Amino acid sequence: MASFDNLDMATLSGSSLANFKKIQNQYTIEPQFKSKFNKAKLISTLCYPVEAINQKWLYKKIDKLSVDKAPVFVLGHWRSGTTHLHNMLSKDPQFGFVNTFQSVFPNAMMFGRNIFTFMMKQFMPKERPADGLKLDPKFPQEEEFALGNLHDMSFYYFWYFPQDTVRIFDRFLLGKGLTEEDKQLWRDTYERFVKLALWQTKGERFLSKNPPHTARVDEILKIYPNAKFIYIYRNPYEVFGSTVRFFKGVLPSQKFQEISDEQLEQNILDVFTKMYDKYETDKALIPEENLIEIKYEEFAKDNLGYLENIYKHLDIGDFEKAKPYMVEYLNGLGTHKKHQYQFPQNTIDKVNKHWSYAFEKWNYEML
Repeated sequence: MASFDNLDMATLSGSSLANFKKIQNQYTIEPQFKSKFNKAKLISTLCYPVEAINQKWLYKKIDKLSVDKAPVFVLGHWRSGTTHLHNMLSKDPQFGFVNTFQSVFPNAMMFGRNIFTFMMKQFMPKERPADGLKLDPKFPQEEEFALGNLHDMSFYYFWYFPQDTVRIFDRFLLGKGLTEEDKQLWRDTYERFVKLALWQTKGERFLSKNPPHTARVDEILKIYPNAKFIYIYRNPYEVFGSTVRFFKGVLPSQKFQEISDEQLEQNILDVFTKMYDKYETDKALIPEENLIEIKYEEFAKDNLGYLENIYKHLDIGDFEKAKPYMVEYLNGLGTHKKHQYQFPQNTIDKVNKHWSYAFEKWNYEML
């Protein structure tokens, strides 16, 4: 299995230097991880001149740009098929997106970009933990790490401080304890970040795949009232098993706190419920023509057929023009195989106890 175990450089390394003091005041960094934290802080310190130049020059340029086409947001819990769907959509030349380099070094978008891209390519794994999907600084990526490196309001701080996962969710996805000023800063920063992504990838319409956005629909609509949403869901047993496996593969490189397997699993169970409830509440705010929900198992049987339907329902362009790029991507996947799960009884019992509503909602059979 591909792993980040030997990568001793947390993605916090690309954070704004101003964030580190806030983080140290808000979270506990356990003694055994202080050297790794200080290493990330050192890299941020070295990057500060690049950050300052970008803020002085590039941000002023970007702020003058406009986002004319309604962005498209791929929503869904981790391990529900969001990455594959995102990768296919990103092959359409109309889309601009956040790439892996930008997700870690959002403060080095212009000056220093080539240096940091080279650094990333040398140190990052070639494959993603849990599923072996290829990784590269130029590949599409979710933007939550970047948001945490631009300011201190990101759910992905749970990777660094897993003991605080539920508290971080409540604060940064449910808004508990955030002032209206905090929320406006998040919206303003995100709007600028979208423009940066479009500028870097030369796209016309922004494409996002970011699982935490599943609980942020209300905030996104305040920025983009006509945003389009694709929500993908999957068998809860597979979601749970795959998420546990995935998180265990990523956490060693990112965490500044230890966490037991039992607590990690409980966090996953709790976050799924909170995310599901928030999405179900918020989706009433989305006009019917701007939302489509798809079942992963059905999408996996007919990728292109479902994508054609998505394009028509959301009115996001000419699918026939995009189709050849998507076919080329599918043909290039080679022999990639999905992990086959055998669920122990205790896993079945946990999922049945905590996520029974998902089986009922999505018509999956409980074991």
